Amino acid sequence: MRKAYILPAFFVLTFTLFWLDAYADSFSCPGGIISTDDRRADVVAKCGDPDFRDSHQEEVAQRLTTDTRQKVFITVEEWTYNLGPSQFMRIVVLKNGRVAEIRTGNYGYVKP
Repeated sequence: MRKAYILPAFFVLTFTLFWLDAYADSFSCPGGIISTDDRRADVVAKCGDPDFRDSHQEEVAQRLTTDTRQKVFITVEEWTYNLGPSQFMRIVVLKNGRVAEIRTGNYGYVKP
């Protein structure tokens, strides 16, 4: 009888973990939802300007052929959205103008 509950519980847990992971790279803004691969202009249109911006250049190897690679520099931007002291901040990472990652930061703060 006990084994009958183990298999369904395993499937429920597995499904829940996959469901949570599917929504890890999206962010709901007043103007809509942004997700990975969205353009910079879409992020500004849906979320507005960020509270903080940081950018740097990152060196990556770009494959030209199966045997040949070329080093190129891409622009990486981190935009931080402060949602207030009762919510976590969101950090949107853009690489060459496209959303590459959305992370959750610490609790926000009261804006001056």
